[in-house]
Amino acid sequence: MSEAAFVFPASSRSELVGALDGLASAQPDQWVAEGPLFVWLVDEVDGLYLDWEPEDVANLEQSMGCRPAWGVQIQYRMSRRQRMVTLVLALLRPGGVAVDDFCTHAWTAEEIETGVLVAGGRFGEPPVR
Repeated sequence: MSEAAFVFPASSRSELVGALDGLASAQPDQWVAEGPLFVWLVDEVDGLYLDWEPEDVANLEQSMGCRPAWGVQIQYRMSRRQRMVTLVLALLRPGGVAVDDFCTHAWTAEEIETGVLVAGGRFGEPPVR
């Protein structure tokens, strides 16, 4: 089963595309990074927040100071979590936040890198029970 993470970088869309081109193999409408990790640019007009809970969107808006119009979606398998984290940290180098499927927290690069626990789990993994 695959999981999803979303990255909302502080960089411009063109800067992000340049970064992705250097980090992953470009394919039609997506990139594929080592893992494999499947990566897409997603836009609000194309349904970015369609399946999100309202409190998740509100937390993201509060963290970013606005409602991002676009972001990056990454699909990964739990066994490839560390590769996903490495990619997310590279995309967050200029700032921004990331969110995952497991909690409503908007994660900073520092929190991801240091393995901070939120709601019992680290970024990109379910809570430890």
